[in-house]
Amino acid sequence: MRRLAWPEMSRPRGHSSDRDLLSWIEPAVGSKDVDARQIIAKLSASPLRSVDEARREAPETPGFYAWWWKRDAVPGKMPTPPHPTEPYRLLYVGIAPNASGSGSNLLKRLRQHTAANIGSSTFRLGLAALLFESEGWTPFLTDRPTLNDADRAALGGWQREHLRIQWCEAEELWSDEAAVILGMQPPMNREHNEGHPFYTSMGVARNALRRSARSGN
Repeated sequence: MRRLAWPEMSRPRGHSSDRDLLSWIEPAVGSKDVDARQIIAKLSASPLRSVDEARREAPETPGFYAWWWKRDAVPGKMPTPPHPTEPYRLLYVGIAPNASGSGSNLLKRLRQHTAANIGSSTFRLGLAALLFESEGWTPFLTDRPTLNDADRAALGGWQREHLRIQWCEAEELWSDEAAVILGMQPPMNREHNEGHPFYTSMGVARNALRRSARSGN
């Protein structure tokens, strides 16, 4: 599947349904892409949910989720598509569960993404990597990188202030995951996203956090 064309800076207005959103996403070739476009439309739908709403209302079922962020909330330049109707930009796309034998679901995963230590959440690890220097957080190493209680609470507060979430219940997670990520182009994702212009920068940031955790600085 080739990447879907997202406008770089502008947001189309007046899209209020999944069908409207699908008309904004450039169709791609291949029958499986229809499923991916439907998922992308649902992950791009309004209203986006706050962290606290997600922790209360996300379903205990399998599905996709998308994290959206206020533009310029993360230091540096990050090429990322805008939400079609709200003043947010795409940050990360994930699935729950991420393996067939896992007992996770959307509610469990989103609660983990908003409270767990960074060594237990790829998403929070990535956020901490992008933010720890500017926020003055001090990662350290146990069996994996971690933050102290105060810094972890600060990360949670940052998420509540700057991020919004959307989710989509789905069954064919593993067969559709690569197409959804390639189509939406979330800058923080590494898997299925090697061609993204932020791929190298994200890896550099994560390595910098790990070095800082190892050194205790």
